Amino acid sequence: MPNLIWPRALSSDVGPSGLIGRTIHWLGVVLAVGFLLTAMGFAVDGWSAPLAAELALGAVVMALAARGVRYLLARE
Repeated sequence: MPNLIWPRALSSDVGPSGLIGRTIHWLGVVLAVGFLLTAMGFAVDGWSAPLAAELALGAVVMALAARGVRYLLARE
């Protein structure tokens, strides 16, 4: 079972599915950071606390899902 807290060492020979997995992972991380920054902006401005909470939850789910895709496709 892969370590969920700290990833294994990267290997350069993951194949095409591994490269797709890594790309999806990093795109998901970038989107999650964008969601989180937007949620923080909503929370600080006081616009909509429920929307900020939903965006923060969405960011966490997106980051974990992106990591899961990387585990499945790149096996790391």
